[in-house]
Amino acid sequence: MTDRAEPATGVVPGVGGNPATLRAVRWAAREADRRHLGLDLVQVLPPSHHDHVLRAPQGRARALLEQGRDVAAAAAPDVPVRLSVVTGVAGPALVHVAERAELLVLGSRTAAGDLDLTVGRIVAHATGHATCPVVLVPQVWDPDAAHAGNVLVHVDGTRESIGAVAFAADVADRWGAPLEPVAVGARRGSAADEQLHRQRLAAAVAATRDQYPHLALHETVVWGNAAQAILQEARGQARLIVLRSRGFRALTASLLGATTQTVVRMASCPTAVLPSEVAGVWATRGVGQVTEDV
Repeated sequence: MTDRAEPATGVVPGVGGNPATLRAVRWAAREADRRHLGLDLVQVLPPSHHDHVLRAPQGRARALLEQGRDVAAAAAPDVPVRLSVVTGVAGPALVHVAERAELLVLGSRTAAGDLDLTVGRIVAHATGHATCPVVLVPQVWDPDAAHAGNVLVHVDGTRESIGAVAFAADVADRWGAPLEPVAVGARRGSAADEQLHRQRLAAAVAATRDQYPHLALHETVVWGNAAQAILQEARGQARLIVLRSRGFRALTASLLGATTQTVVRMASCPTAVLPSEVAGVWATRGVGQVTEDV
């Protein structure tokens, strides 16, 4: 294990005062192990004259990062770990650090379900600007249940959601888990309405079927409010929820899109959010015909 201040290229968990941090580190260590990557533990310090430059940690920051390293070593002892600090505003600093990473992993909230203003701003910026998928891990996540359940992905008929399916299929294949693409209708309609949603699902997973012929697929249509329907479907049977972000231009004063905000706040399992440009890149691996919204 080393403490070199070099560009992050593996899995990057942000380490801070949020109680969910150590759960995020544990999840990130296991995922780095599956991907045969290194783990870059990063803590963001207040802005200075040399922001966004990785440095070796000292003092209290080093002690906090060492705690994270102990957690990572217990979860995945063979994963190489690097410790770094970076100065700047937390959201932009973490996005910059993870520019060449495969995943950015953040603690999303406390056990009480709190998504405080600071955490909310970091999550909002990351999910709108990151150049890699962002995984949000709640403190209530149970590490012992990490290897059970489906990878659930929301399909909404956009090209970006095809990218979300492609990413989710890649994760499910790595984990040996079933993939559950889910389409949500606002209200239960006719058989023709359900057929349109089924067509949307079929288009989104078409390339996935070809690329992962042995991957178990459970295509599902549910009805109601999108966030609540996703949470209900995920409850007790999902180990990861995958969503696509509408991009930073769509972020409202509430900091996150309504569906993403609700899922991130309420889900008991980690949630992966693909910023629009990232989803677009993944969509090239899962090209299908986009079905218009119904």
